[in-house]
Amino acid sequence: MAGSVEPAGSYEELKARLDQIVEAVSANDLPLDDALDLYEEAVKLGMRASELIEQDARLDQSKEPEHEPADS
Repeated sequence: MAGSVEPAGSYEELKARLDQIVEAVSANDLPLDDALDLYEEAVKLGMRASELIEQDARLDQSKEPEHEPADS
């Protein structure tokens, strides 16, 4: 499908494409086959966005200083 994005790129790029998909499927004249293709693409993009968020969370956790136990 023209204008589709492979599930890569930045979170902002993924969100922009998902916004385009939402707009396209909101049209009343979209053929069912096209709507299904867009749905499949949206699922892939959503999964990729989740992966990016998890990666960012892991990076943030690895940057936190380790807490040493306090001496009692």
